[in-house]
Formats: sequence, C-alpha cells, structure tokens
Amino acid sequence: MDNRFPKSSRLRNTEQFQRVFAARCSAADDSLMLFAAPNDLPYCRLGLSVSKKVGNAVIRNQWKRLIREAFRTSQYALPSGFDFVVLPQRNVDVRTIKHLDKSLQNLTAKMMKRLKKPSILLTRAAHQAEPVKSELEALGYRVLVQPVIDILPPESWTETDDAIQKLCNGHFDWLIFSSSNGVHSFFDRMEDLRVANVGERIAVVGNSTDVTLFQRTGHHADIVPETFTAEGLAEVLLPEAKQRKRFLSIRANRGRDVLRRLLTESGGTVTEIAVYRSEDRTLPEPQIVELMQSGGIDFVTVTSSAIAKSLVKMFGESLRQTSLVSISPITSQTLCELGFPPQREANEASLAGIVEVMKK
Repeated sequence: MDNRFPKSSRLRNTEQFQRVFAARCSAADDSLMLFAAPNDLPYCRLGLSVSKKVGNAVIRNQWKRLIREAFRTSQYALPSGFDFVVLPQRNVDVRTIKHLDKSLQNLTAKMMKRLKKPSILLTRAAHQAEPVKSELEALGYRVLVQPVIDILPPESWTETDDAIQKLCNGHFDWLIFSSSNGVHSFFDRMEDLRVANVGERIAVVGNSTDVTLFQRTGHHADIVPETFTAEGLAEVLLPEAKQRKRFLSIRANRGRDVLRRLLTESGGTVTEIAVYRSEDRTLPEPQIVELMQSGGIDFVTVTSSAIAKSLVKMFGESLRQTSLVSISPITSQTLCELGFPPQREANEASLAGIVEVMKK
C-alpha cells in the first residue's frame, strides 16, 4: 500500500475549497471540524484551513503537519471519491497523530450517512444526458457521464439527398424515424438543402423520438407505438404495408433489420437510409476507468444493443464491478449474449423507463 501524500491528493486552489464548503456537509468533535463533498475521483483529497485564531505561526504549522500526517496514514481507511477540508478547533491544544487519525475516521463515518450517494454512469453523449441526469440527481444519485458511442455524419450524403428529392416528389407514403439522432440528422440535412418540412405521414419508434420531432418541426408523429421497439412499430404499420405503401426509414449505419423485414414481408416497399454513423469510442476518461476498476460506480445504463457491445469492448471484465441497467428486453438479450447479464431492466423501453426503474 502506498502511503505517500502526493500533490494530486491535495486541494490546491480557492475554487476547490469553495466547492467543498458549498456542499454544506460537515461534522465536528473536540479536535477538528470536517467538511466534505464528492469529487468523482477514485481517491480522496485533503484541504487544510488553519486560521490565525488557532494560534501563532509555530502552532499553526504544527497543526498542518500533524493533520497531513494523520491523513496520509489513514487515507485508505477513508471513503474514496470525496474532498475533505479540515479545520482544527480553536483554543485546543495540538493533538497527537494517533488522536487525529481516530478523529478523521470517526468524523468521516458520521458524514457518510448523509453524504454518500449511489453513483450511476450514463453512457450517452453529454448533450443527450439531460433531462435524465437532472431526474436521477433529484432521486439522490451521483451522475457521471461517459459516452461509449460517437454520433458522426455519414461518409456520403448522396443516398440521403436522393431520398429527400424523392420525398419532395411524393414518392413515399410514410417517413419512419427510429431514434432522436435520426430526427436531428435528417432535418439538419434538409435545412442544409433548404428544403421545407415534408408533408408525408410520420411514424416514430417511441416518445423520446416524438418529442425530438416536435422540437424540430412543431408537429407530433402520426403514429407512436405502445411498445417502443422496432417490433412494436412494425405491428402498428403492418396494415399500411399490406396496402403496398412505400416507407422511407431513417436510421443509423448499424442496427437491427427487423422493421424493414417485417414491413417488406407484409407487402410494403421500404427504402432505408443511414443519416448518421454510430461509431464505438475506444478511449474512456481515465478517472471513469479508475472508478470502474475500483468498484466506485454502482450502476451503468445500457440504452441500446450497440451501446452494450461498445461498453463491453471499452471496460471488459471491469463491468462485473457494477450493476448494469438495461433499457429493454432486446438490449438485455444482447448483454446476456456478451456474458454480462443486467441487474435491472426498464419496464418501458425509454429513458423515462430507465429513470423509473432506478426509483426502486
């Protein structure tokens, strides 16, 4: 065990101290007053605040040296993932290291019941993490974000541009969106081409995609299935397919082929275009890796089969240190096939479903 006290274990600027004080979580005994706040790191850090009211310069330096030494020797007995600011009590004789060591451990134990929050890692891009992040924080979770997939433009827009031209000429009866990313990418391209909003009927895979559609167009989808899966959407659209209707399906460069297959088998004509690329991210943030390996992350959300596969590539066996939360039975099946069965599964295949299952 390394009992050194490196600079990385110290609070070194005013902003760091202010963040700890702002958490308003403290405990005190006859020797010390201790403030604490989560730091999202796999280790704890120490800050000292020794005012002139404690004593002259010699006494103040004695306090600093002894508190640092007590922290150095006891840091691995203290809870990781927190910043601590320690203040010696006024009008108190300088204590021994053994006394301060015991004091630090007793005070942190008192505070953890109030301060310790279960942590959950969201595996979506930071801009997509809201409002789920805020909702989970309101439930008492400490929320971390580590995207495992990058959303990129397609290598060529030719296929999309041709489909948009056909759409404008009335070639399709239905426009289908399988994700919010698809909505954004498709309408971004339409804006680039200076094409007005389409008039075709629109079907989406779930409520989140419908909300995104409304934000982009001011209109809700004509069809949102009760079951937020490709199978659920196909079931609702089968009567249209039997009437030989033509569908333009907006999707990523990878994913299941269920929707196209089911609609085609029922007589529909389906044209699929990939309006964005979903690429695995290979390098996670170092602090997330350390937290995962040390068991410092309690839950990890898995919101698609692609994310499940990328997550396993990124963290491997370290995922056994946490609990996986799956968005749907399909994603759960993928996780099981990869050898990492989830501990929780949302009843509704949506981000709202993820939030709901985390209330339990």
